[in-house]
Amino acid sequence: MVKNKILTIIFTAFLIIGVIHGLLTYSFTNFATWLLIGLWLIFTLKIFENIKRHREFNSPHNTAFFVIVPLGIGIFYSIWGFYTGVLGENLLGGLYFSLWSLIFAFPFIIFGSYSLYRCFKKYNVIYFGTKAVKARTLGYILSFSVLIFILTYWISFYSVNESFPLDLNLLLLLLATILIVIVFGFASTSSSLPTLTRDYIANRTRTINNLTSPTTQRQRVRTTRVTNPTPSTRTTTRTSSSRTKSSRITPTSRRQTTRTKTSNISRTTKVKSTPKVRNLTNFRPRASYLTLEDFKCIFCFKLPKLPEDRGRGVVVCPKCRYPSHADEFKDWMRTSNLCSRCSTPIPSSFRRNPKVVSVKNYVLIYKQFLKKK
Repeated sequence: MVKNKILTIIFTAFLIIGVIHGLLTYSFTNFATWLLIGLWLIFTLKIFENIKRHREFNSPHNTAFFVIVPLGIGIFYSIWGFYTGVLGENLLGGLYFSLWSLIFAFPFIIFGSYSLYRCFKKYNVIYFGTKAVKARTLGYILSFSVLIFILTYWISFYSVNESFPLDLNLLLLLLATILIVIVFGFASTSSSLPTLTRDYIANRTRTINNLTSPTTQRQRVRTTRVTNPTPSTRTTTRTSSSRTKSSRITPTSRRQTTRTKTSNISRTTKVKSTPKVRNLTNFRPRASYLTLEDFKCIFCFKLPKLPEDRGRGVVVCPKCRYPSHADEFKDWMRTSNLCSRCSTPIPSSFRRNPKVVSVKNYVLIYKQFLKKK
């Protein structure tokens, strides 16, 4: 992380150089030019710092910092090339392109154009802090803003000076913006994953193991009765055999038979009211000690609940087994193939056809885990 102390030293150093050069040449332009060089270096270091941070967390660059800032820096430093007293000599004839434009403007023009392209082809949303807007909508707004600004800037200068040369950087940005809007905006539709409707989630849940299986429960009860007879069952057997030997039933045997029926009814009712979850370990988050926090969505940090999340579904990472809401998992898979929690690559088959668990079943899962603590 770039420390604020280092950034302060850089700004102070270029400020001093600008003051000295400006006083020696009696030029405010030279002072401002050195100050802008220092700011350019600070912006560049911050961009590399943010790129490194996003790479560490496997996060896409769909933030306003990566989309808007490079365009603004590229346009501003291209225009300042006409006024700078440092590296501002034109290298071409009819078009303006200097060493200043090459070093300070051209890299950000390329970066900004690529970010604009990703608004149409790669990103679904662009984040402004905690708020998000649709990436294509922001792409159209930025594109038309760039076009209007460049054309207005040229027309205003040509009306004053007809020999005003066109800036090569701004010309490239103008052509790239028009190409991106036409090819990737108007002539292209954004690719999307299948809409996670309630019917889609219901079909997906049928393809995986049912978490509550009445058939399995009946088989368990039947197997338990046969292989592990309880004392009450033995009592019933003795009672029935005594009936064959004697037609007379004693009060003690009648009480034992009644107690046996009652216990069987209560045991059956208990099995039906609290169904068992099959393959419970497949949904246990990889944590040594489970708390309620381990069962919250890794994107919105909210616990799946009913009826608030009815119809949304839950997807569990096949590696770390931490949960996420199915619709938020779909949005994340648009821009990354890695788990946001453990950074493990998600198999392509799982991304196309994720195992969606109903919220009702997942509530049952985490309640049983927390109950076992």
